[in-house]
Amino acid sequence: MPEKYTFGKRYNYPHMMPYDVAIWERFIEKNPDAYDFVSYDVKVGSTPAFDTVVNQDTGGHADNLYKRKIDVVGYKGDSIDIIELKPKAGTSAIGQVKGYTKLYTREYTPPVEVGAVLITDQMLPDMEFLSREEGVRLVIA
Repeated sequence: MPEKYTFGKRYNYPHMMPYDVAIWERFIEKNPDAYDFVSYDVKVGSTPAFDTVVNQDTGGHADNLYKRKIDVVGYKGDSIDIIELKPKAGTSAIGQVKGYTKLYTREYTPPVEVGAVLITDQMLPDMEFLSREEGVRLVIA
C-alpha cells in the first residue's frame, strides 16, 4: 500500500509540479476537512514486456519509470478518491483520471468503490458537462 500522510499542507509533495502544488494548496485551504489521509505519486499500471534491468550486478531496474503516477489518493472514512491535478484541465484529463481509477482498483482491490476527482484552476468550455456525464467530480481551486 502507498504511504499515507495526514491531509494538509506540507513542505513537499513528491513529484508534484509547481502549478499542481498551487492548485492543491488552494484546494486544501478551501476544503480543510476533505480527506483524513492522502498518498502522493502512487504508481499504477503494468511494466513493459521487455527487460527493464539496468544493472545486472545489483538487479536494479527501471520498472517505476514506466508506471503511471497518480497525483493524489485521498482517503476519507471508508471512501477513496483518485485525484488528478491539472492546470486548465481539458477533456483528456477526464480520461486520465478515469484510467488511473481503474488501474488503482485493479492493483489494490479496495473494499469500496473508488471515486475519480479532477481538480483544476479554470473551468474550460464543456468540462462541467463532460465530467458529470463521465462520473468525474470536477473541482475548481
